[in-house]
Amino acid sequence: MRRVLNKVAKMISSSIFFVLVVLIGLILAYLVYVRVLTSQNRLDEVKINFYTILTQSMYPTIKAGDIVITYKNEDNVYHVGDVITFISTSNTANGVTITHRIKEVYAVNGVYTYKTQGDANNVSDSAAVLSQNVIGRVVFKIPKAGYIQQFLVTSTGWIVAVVIPCLGIIIYDILKIFKNMAKKTTQKFVKGSTVEREHLKEVLDDEHQ
Repeated sequence: MRRVLNKVAKMISSSIFFVLVVLIGLILAYLVYVRVLTSQNRLDEVKINFYTILTQSMYPTIKAGDIVITYKNEDNVYHVGDVITFISTSNTANGVTITHRIKEVYAVNGVYTYKTQGDANNVSDSAAVLSQNVIGRVVFKIPKAGYIQQFLVTSTGWIVAVVIPCLGIIIYDILKIFKNMAKKTTQKFVKGSTVEREHLKEVLDDEHQ
């Protein structure tokens, strides 16, 4: 039973470590990709983004602490009912990234403008959203993952998520090495004792003859 539990513990630790390494690698690759596109003034080519929601303005559809994943449509055109993430141009939240629902759509000479409102708000946003300020449409949310993200970026979170699983694997391997060494030592001792007993028996048999 103990051996089975050790194997299960090792499998869990290895799986967590592998998943974390893959996630960290993907995030780093994504950040490098975005930085390259930004330096080349090609940020519009970034189709997928993710953001942590900080307020309850979209409650109960999206709650504070949720992470939303957005996708930018090829034509950058959206419809009434879509939840979009955009850069606000209002006086009170100029430059702030906001995620709200489209209530009305206006099109003038092929240029789209959106009136948005949070599901929990009683009034629409004061400033209309220009299509060029839309980052993308919300296609998926991860409940409360924002809290995990905020925890992981702290030193304590890093220790819990990465250092402890790594130490667990290392300690397990060290214990396994010592266990194998002890097993070999015991086998040598038992083998030596058996040889000595057989030799002693032969001596006694010779003396009795």
